[in-house]
Amino acid sequence: MKTLLVIDRIEEDWAVMEYPETKAVFNMPFCLLPAGAAEGDIISMELSISREITAAEKERIGKLLEGHMEDD
Repeated sequence: MKTLLVIDRIEEDWAVMEYPETKAVFNMPFCLLPAGAAEGDIISMELSISREITAAEKERIGKLLEGHMEDD
């Protein structure tokens, strides 16, 4: 899913972002924005689910939990 966000303002290490479709406002760490990003810039962002990494993490956590259960 590709979406557009507007940098409303920058407050210390945070960018206050606006999602124009719904007017939702939220904070994002400024360090995640492209170099040179400034107030008023429109950021194109693509969001996706990494199924492979999600599955690997679930497996890793499951193994950790199994190991914890054996300790009891």
